Amino acid sequence: MMEPLVLNFGLLLGYLQQSIERIPDPRQASNATRYRLGDAILAAFSVFFMQCESFLEHQRQMQSRRGQDNAQTLFGLERIPSVPQIRNILDQIGAQQLFGVFERVYRALQQGGYLKAYQCLGGHLLVALDGTQYFSSQKVGCDECSTRTHQNGRVTSFHSAILPVIVAPTQAQVIALAPEFIRPQDGCHKQDCELEAAKRWLPAHAKQFDRQPITLLGDDLYSHQPLCQQSLELGMNFIFTALPASHPALYERLHVLEVLGAMQRLETRQNQGKTHTRYRYRYTNLVPIRDAQPALLINWCELTVTDERTGQVLYHNAWITHHRLSDDTVAPVVAAGRSRWKTENENHNVLKTQGYHLEHNFGHGQAHLSSCLLTLNLLAFLFHTVLQLLDPAYQQIRQQRGTRRGFFQDLLCLTKYLLFESWQHLIDFMLADSDPILTPNSS
Repeated sequence: MMEPLVLNFGLLLGYLQQSIERIPDPRQASNATRYRLGDAILAAFSVFFMQCESFLEHQRQMQSRRGQDNAQTLFGLERIPSVPQIRNILDQIGAQQLFGVFERVYRALQQGGYLKAYQCLGGHLLVALDGTQYFSSQKVGCDECSTRTHQNGRVTSFHSAILPVIVAPTQAQVIALAPEFIRPQDGCHKQDCELEAAKRWLPAHAKQFDRQPITLLGDDLYSHQPLCQQSLELGMNFIFTALPASHPALYERLHVLEVLGAMQRLETRQNQGKTHTRYRYRYTNLVPIRDAQPALLINWCELTVTDERTGQVLYHNAWITHHRLSDDTVAPVVAAGRSRWKTENENHNVLKTQGYHLEHNFGHGQAHLSSCLLTLNLLAFLFHTVLQLLDPAYQQIRQQRGTRRGFFQDLLCLTKYLLFESWQHLIDFMLADSDPILTPNSS
């Protein structure tokens, strides 16, 4: 029996390096080409992984002093390109050429059994779909930008993307999957949107999951027949938020069922200290999602959480799904649907406010730079997530350091002055306080 892969930083970085080797160099052959394509990509990735824009400059200074640097030993660069060179090279590289790294990490997690903790609803993985904006300007734009015209006539150019993640009600971390960019499409006169991007992402990545059951999560934007039907045709289930304002025909039928006494109900209580909450579920199966024919039959459920002492409503929401609902299944389905919030709190929020600076303009370019940089940033986030889940040494140092900011400050200080032969050497040094390969006083 084969031993499961040990997903450490060396293996993860190897996935990225192997993917880079398969990317054709878009530059014309020239004797003046000083830097490998891989040097430019890995240099940008290292900045995101170390969460420090000055990381490369520190390593240039170390290289000039010692003839070696941590960009070489930790990330495999031969030479460090300048920032303009990195931007010029990455602007020519389509981000989709790096998407295979996401799939390789997913497959390694799946084959190693590491995703079992994320399974629910009879073995399903929950994939939350949600869009976010990551660049905006009234001065800079490109052919890949979407645009928004304001009442004063000004035009804002912006980039946005769907950032799918694997979530679970019982897991704090989310696992990033390949994004789908919202951008003008060839032959289409309408501006691209989040829903159309989702319709492209599904067939592009459905085969990645093989026979793994998948349930898609999404907000009210997704809970309409075309996307629901496409999900089912691709072998995926769904739990999408469904609001009365956008589903009038559905809620008219639900009202009729309520009047006829045909709506199913379930109540449970949860006690936490002095707080006593009541969970009231309503649900029904096999109702048409719309008036227009043919209409997909879906199952509907609702949860209202109230404080028993005050009667105050603490939470209320409703969903549509293709999972069969019963007294035994409605609570797990609702718990799965509610875990969609993690794509905001544990994905978008972390990427925007916890060191990855998702909305910062690292470079816009004329073609692919912005999307390529976003993809490398997502890969850095994914790598740190996997290490946090599976690498005992990484877990230990993160726990000892306490805060995310403190951990990355330590990485910056150590790699600015000391040279390490590998990422594992760096982590071991942080844990054991042993001497690195070269000290500041070494020749």
